Amino acid sequence: MKRCLLVVLLLGLLAGCSPRFVYGWLDWIIPWQVDDYVTLNRDQESSLDFMIGKQVRWHRAHELPLYLAHLERLQRDLAEPLDQELVLAHMQEASEHWYRLFAKLLPDLVRLIQSFSDEQVEEMLAQVNKDNAELREEYGDMTLEERIKRANKRMDKSMRKWIGKLSPAQKAAIADYNRNRHNTLELWLAYREDWIAHFSDALYNRADGERLKRELTLLLVTPDELKGQQYLSQILDNRRRLAQGLITIHAEMTPRQTRKLNRELDDLQADLEYLIHKD
Repeated sequence: MKRCLLVVLLLGLLAGCSPRFVYGWLDWIIPWQVDDYVTLNRDQESSLDFMIGKQVRWHRAHELPLYLAHLERLQRDLAEPLDQELVLAHMQEASEHWYRLFAKLLPDLVRLIQSFSDEQVEEMLAQVNKDNAELREEYGDMTLEERIKRANKRMDKSMRKWIGKLSPAQKAAIADYNRNRHNTLELWLAYREDWIAHFSDALYNRADGERLKRELTLLLVTPDELKGQQYLSQILDNRRRLAQGLITIHAEMTPRQTRKLNRELDDLQADLEYLIHKD
């Protein structure tokens, strides 16, 4: 739930960073992120390093060609007028990329978590709960108007990365989306609480490998099962509203914005080609 807009929302792919940069630093970035939550011993660090190497090799060989093919289709589709069905299909495919990655990671994650001591489990859960408390405090201190203003600013910044400065009509499409979408804050926070409860249960019962795998699959691969009908319904409706906003922004794009978007997509595809074929 932590981790830019046209391409990111449609593709969810290494947002804002060159894939070459990300891949060059994965063996440092991942352990650094893990270290924020749990202090690993030497054997666990070795296991994590091995897992990273294995997963990166699989990701380059299997996933990057899928990302590249998706990007190529996306670029072709962006050359024509968009419709809601097409935009939603790209969003769904982007989600599938994400969940497929977690599904592949599961066996290694199970083994790593099963090696945790009780002290490591408590350390991790303390940080997870601290993050959640800080998030609740952050959003609790903001009015609805402040949240809408921040969302507008973030979406504008993300879009500018891909197409450049937005026109008043494009800015209005963003503002309209953020003003009229369902306010899911309380449902999202409740979902996070439920997620953390399941995660805690999984860690405390980590000795049961099958149970741990089932819980991690639920949390990482099929998290919609935790969200409840009301939350899911509002998410889907917000996604349709977002798709319509993106269609409006796309329809209002100038030739200059189109050229910039194509340059960005070409550069991203070139990076993926490089990584796929790199020895």
